[in-house]
Amino acid sequence: MAHPFLKATLFLCLFLWMTGPVQTNAQADTTVTTPDVHQPDPRSALRRAFVPGWGQLYNREYYKVPVVYVGLVAFVGSALLVNRRYRLYRHAYLFTARTNPDGTPVFPEYESDYSELLRVLELSSESILMPDEVAARRARLQPQFRAQRDVLRRNRDLLYFGTLAWYGFTVIDAYVSAHLAEFDVNESLAVQVTGGPQQLGLLLTW
Repeated sequence: MAHPFLKATLFLCLFLWMTGPVQTNAQADTTVTTPDVHQPDPRSALRRAFVPGWGQLYNREYYKVPVVYVGLVAFVGSALLVNRRYRLYRHAYLFTARTNPDGTPVFPEYESDYSELLRVLELSSESILMPDEVAARRARLQPQFRAQRDVLRRNRDLLYFGTLAWYGFTVIDAYVSAHLAEFDVNESLAVQVTGGPQQLGLLLTW
C-alpha cells in the first residue's frame, strides 16, 4: 500500500533538515563584537536526544525540532491507520473462515467488523441474501481478506520500523551535530598547494 502523504512529509522533513536556516554575516565598520558561541557537549546532547527534539534544542538547532515531530507524527499516524485497517481485515477473515461443525462462526464477536468492512467495500448487507448466497460470498471473500490482511500487516510492520529508524536518526543527528560544533572553521582556515612539478603537497593552516 502506497502512502503518498507520508512520502511527501518525509521528503519535506529531509529537505528542511539538510538545508537548515539561511545565515547571514554582518560586519560593523568600526566595532567588532564577539558573539555568544555555544559549545554543546556531545555526551549531554546524546542523553537529551532520547527525548525527541531535546537534543536539537540543546544544540540550539531550533528549526529541527518541528521537523523531528512532523516525522514522528507522520510515521505513527500512518502506522495507526494501517493497523486499524489490518485489524478490520483480520477480524473479517476469522469471522468468515473459522466455523463450527454446525456452520456458526467460531468468532461471532467479529461480526460487527465484518459488516463494517462490507460497507467499506460497498457490498450489500447479508440480511437481504439467501443462506446459500451468504455462504458462497463468504467463501469467495476469504482469500481476498487473507491476502489483504497479510499486505496490511507487512506495511504496518514497516511503518513501525520506520518510526524507530526516524527516532534513531534524530538521536544520531543531535550527537553528530554536537561533535561538529567543536570544529573551528573560520576565515583563517586555508589550503595551499606546495611543491613543484616533481612533487606536490598540501599545506593546511588555521
